[in-house]
Amino acid sequence: MARLARVKAENCGAYYHLCGRTGGVIGDYPLNDKQCRRNVINFIKFFSKVFCMRVLGFSIMGNHYHLVIQMDGPRPIPRKELIERASLLYKKELLNNWAEANWKHFTQRILDVSEFMRSLQSKIARWYNDTYNRRGRFWSDRFKSVLLEDEKAMFDCLLYVELNPVRAGIVQRPEDYEGSSIYYREVKDDKWMAPISEITGQTKYSTAIKEYKACVYYRGNVPTKDNQAAISTRLLKQEEARGFTSAGMFKKRIRHFTDGVVIGSAEFVSEKLNKVRNAGQYLRRKNPIPQMDGIYLCLRPQRGA
Repeated sequence: MARLARVKAENCGAYYHLCGRTGGVIGDYPLNDKQCRRNVINFIKFFSKVFCMRVLGFSIMGNHYHLVIQMDGPRPIPRKELIERASLLYKKELLNNWAEANWKHFTQRILDVSEFMRSLQSKIARWYNDTYNRRGRFWSDRFKSVLLEDEKAMFDCLLYVELNPVRAGIVQRPEDYEGSSIYYREVKDDKWMAPISEITGQTKYSTAIKEYKACVYYRGNVPTKDNQAAISTRLLKQEEARGFTSAGMFKKRIRHFTDGVVIGSAEFVSEKLNKVRNAGQYLRRKNPIPQMDGIYLCLRPQRGA
C-alpha cells in the first residue's frame, strides 16, 4: 500500500510540527554532541532565511529533533527578495543567467515545506558524514510532518517540543537545555526566530517570556502516562514565586503532536481526511480521532503505511 502523502495547507500559510530521526544502531545518539546540536540549529537558522517561513520552536535531541514552523502562503515575491534568498545558495554568476522559468521554480520551492525539509536534512546529513568520515544514510526514514490548524494547536505543540529534554530526564529546567528554543529565548539569542511577543500576545519581551515559561512549567509539572520525567513541584513553586500566576489549561501532555498527520478541529481534520480518502491514500478510519477529551482531533498514519 502506498504511504500517506504529505498533508499540506493549500493557498494559505500554515503551522507545522516537523520531526526527523537518525538511523543507525539502537543506542546511537549522533546529535548528543553540543557542537553537533549547534550546527543543526545554525542550519535551521540558515534555511529560515532562504525559505519563506518562520521558526517558532525546536528541540534537538540525541537521535531526533522537533521543529515548529510557520510557512508563508503563496504570495507575489519581489525579484529583489528572490535574489537575496537565492544568493544564500547560489553564486551571483549563476543567478545572472537564470531565466524566468528558473525564478518561477525557485519561488515555488521556497514556499514548500517539503522542499525546506529536504534542504535541511540533506545539509545536516552531508555535514555529519563529511565531518565524522561516515557513509550511508543518516536519517532512518522520511521526516514526519504534522499540520497544525491554528495558533492554539501551534502553542500547545510548542509546549510539547520544549519539554522533550525534561521528559527524557536530561535536564530539570527546560531552559537549561542548550539544544532547545526556550534556551535561546532565555539568553535572548532569538532575533532570528518568530518574536515571543507574537506567540504569547504580550508586547513586552520580559512579560512574554515569563508567560511562555509559565505555560511550559505548568504543562511539564504534570506526569505523563508513560511515567516520563516531569518538572518537580519544588521547581514549579520556585518559578511561581518569580512571577507565574495561573496554570490555565496546560495540564495534559499531547502525544499525537508527533504521531499525527493533521491536528485541529473536527471540521478541519475531516476536510483533510476526506481529501486523502478520495485520493485512495487513506483507508484506516472514517472519522477523525478525538484527543484531549475532544479539545483536538487528529488524523493519524494508517498502520503499515
